[in-house]
Amino acid sequence: MAGSRRFAGFSLLLGGLLVGGCGSSERPQFEFINYPIMGGQADTDPAHYSVVAMTFGGYMCSGTLIAPRVVLTAGHCAGSSVGSYTIYFGSTVNSTTRRTVVDKWIHPSYDEQNIRYDIALLRLGSDAPSSAVPIPYLPHSLGITQTDVSNQTSFDFVGFGMTDPNDEYSAGTKMIYTDHINWVCTNGYGCNWPNPATSKNICMDETPGGLCEGDSGGPAIVNRSGTDYVAGVSSYVGQGCQDFACSTKVDEFEQEIEDFFGGGLGTSCTTAAACDSGHCVDGVCCESSCSGECSACNLSGHRGECLQVPNGTQCLDGNRCNGTETCQAGSCTAGQVLDCHNSNVCTGDSCDPALGCLNNHMPDGTPCSNGDLCDGEETCGDGVCRPGTAMDCDDRNPCTDDSCDGGGCRHVAVTDDTSCGGGMCGEQYCTAGKCVSSNTDDCDDQNECTSDSCDPSSGCVHENLPEGYACGKCLMCLEQQCVEAPDCGGSGCGCSQPTDETPRGLGFALLLLLGLCVRPGR
Repeated sequence: MAGSRRFAGFSLLLGGLLVGGCGSSERPQFEFINYPIMGGQADTDPAHYSVVAMTFGGYMCSGTLIAPRVVLTAGHCAGSSVGSYTIYFGSTVNSTTRRTVVDKWIHPSYDEQNIRYDIALLRLGSDAPSSAVPIPYLPHSLGITQTDVSNQTSFDFVGFGMTDPNDEYSAGTKMIYTDHINWVCTNGYGCNWPNPATSKNICMDETPGGLCEGDSGGPAIVNRSGTDYVAGVSSYVGQGCQDFACSTKVDEFEQEIEDFFGGGLGTSCTTAAACDSGHCVDGVCCESSCSGECSACNLSGHRGECLQVPNGTQCLDGNRCNGTETCQAGSCTAGQVLDCHNSNVCTGDSCDPALGCLNNHMPDGTPCSNGDLCDGEETCGDGVCRPGTAMDCDDRNPCTDDSCDGGGCRHVAVTDDTSCGGGMCGEQYCTAGKCVSSNTDDCDDQNECTSDSCDPSSGCVHENLPEGYACGKCLMCLEQQCVEAPDCGGSGCGCSQPTDETPRGLGFALLLLLGLCVRPGR
């Protein structure tokens, strides 16, 4: 991997071969010299297991796993065909944990001559090892600014550069160097500082150490609120890895990274095959299978992360009859069993596991009595208990108080002598629950064989008494006349014996009618 080539002002950190340059003969010429991350030390941090080595066509670069199947690297490291890449997970390129590459993206504005937009992405053919936890890229909302220069924010620069400046074959061990940055350039055409910087770069002064050959594509890691992010991608250095080293400013390319992700964490999906992680959960690509009824991968602000859902979130089991299950402290708790009884006697109440409560109408005409006879017999109609015809308790008698107490009609006599009206018989008063006229004597027809009364509406009423009715001593009614009873003498009842003038047939009839006045046997 030895070799050198002169460039104007800076050298690319491409696995032992310098490429690119401004092409100006007026600037000082720098010569590439093989050096490792200067002043660094071996990186054994498990959190950096996702920083990988890349070999392709005899060259080597570094990169960072930012999603389970996506590696972030430099544009000048992605010029080879995808089939030529081998990705190594571990502390050296001798690691047997390897992955292949099936797709790549180089920024469409990548300028090899002026080293602008030096950023690329590689897609792995399978998931990275489970021990390689992706380090997310720094979003624009948390982007690097001049404030980080003023505050001397610390950055971890990691790469697989050479460890022995006199031995090019010593490259391939993961090294780390911690330092702060000195310049931030967001100008589209670059920035003119004591040392040149192209657009969208962050740079440091390489004092007392820094990046060198083999570190191209490696990360500049910054910590924001307890989370590590890839803030830069190692891009180029000055002659001999001295004076300055610049990294592509990752937060400037958030949209391009998201577009390439496609199946990155939090992106919408319908199948697991659409996700780099191999897990499509809750409609988004998730970091894991996220099993469990009370875990979700699509929570607001945390798409793609498997987290415990808030208390009260439903975790239904598909049976509506046993209530609504909800999550409490990460566990699905049972709900309250449905009570489908609606207090309507005209519905048949039941529960269907899929539909829930069912309240079907009873057939029209089904009795739905409320136990009160006074309001009639209730029956169902269209699922509603409809009232019957109320009882009519009016007996048309003014001398009774009429009411209904639920068990039926009640007729209670009013106080005697209560006026109950008048009429042709004169003033009337209640007596023992009956309306009696005060002037009934006016209707006496002096006939002992009639019952005399008065109807207030029609006047006197004379009803014939039955034939044989005793209308006096030894007298009886016959054809509505009070006549002497036959055989009424010497009989012991005050009756005389029948005379010869009395017709025998008539006497026989009278004996039948007046059995009380005739001795037995006569």
